[in-house]
Formats: sequence, C-alpha cells, structure tokens
Amino acid sequence: MKDWKIWNTNEWSIEDVTSGQYCSFVYLIRFETGEWYIGVKSLYKGIRDIKKIKVSTKESNWKVYTSSSKSVNNMIDNGVDYEKYILWCFPTTNQGELVEATLIGLLGSKNECVNKAIMCKARLPKDNGTTFKIIQQLIEELL
Repeated sequence: MKDWKIWNTNEWSIEDVTSGQYCSFVYLIRFETGEWYIGVKSLYKGIRDIKKIKVSTKESNWKVYTSSSKSVNNMIDNGVDYEKYILWCFPTTNQGELVEATLIGLLGSKNECVNKAIMCKARLPKDNGTTFKIIQQLIEELL
C-alpha cells in the first residue's frame, strides 16, 4: 500500500492533514499509464464538519485508502504502479465534495481521466470566492 504524498508542498505538509483543522481532502491518483483519478476522502468516521469533532471521534481508513472506484482498485490490484497525492484539505466535507465535483466536471472528459461520473450533492458556500480560488489554483497546477 502506498503512502500519501502532498501535491503542493508549498501549501501543505502531511502533518497538516491531521492537525485538527480539517475533516476531508481532495486527492489525485496518478497511474504509470498516464491515467488519473480525482476523489474526496473523509479523515474521520461520521464527521462532515471539523467543528463537530469530539475526543471520541475515530479516524477513518484514509491512510490506506485508495478509492471507491472499482476501476481504480482493479488497476491497483492488477499491479499498475501509481502515486497518491493529497491536493487540498478542507474543514468541511461539503467543501471537499464541491471541489472534487468541479475538478471532475472541468477535467473529467480528458481521455486520461478514469472518473466515470460526478457523484455528489454539495451546497455552494458563500465564502467570498475562497473555494473558487482553491479550484482555480488546482486547475492551474493540474493542467
């Protein structure tokens, strides 16, 4: 099982992921074939907002997680080499799901994209463009 890498080390370190400020992250899996997959993962079981974390909250399986995609997991199980990258961390799962859906919507029609659908319902945050700036930066970095 591969460890997570940080996509943009100027923005994040692996220690930031579990700093208590975030409950989810958007990730990228890149395969040696040139194909890639974008997803979102919760850091804690049953927590969608970091403000609701408790002492009794349990961490999810994020450290060993690959994907809910059968195609992605089949590629990994069949020995296709890959790297896992955390693109951005979020204080709410809703924000992570919105960024995931937007990135898939914008980049998903590329032949190298393994994503087959956008599978979320997310509320649009009124955050004075903070989420837009994150999406804009990630698109610039991913292209």
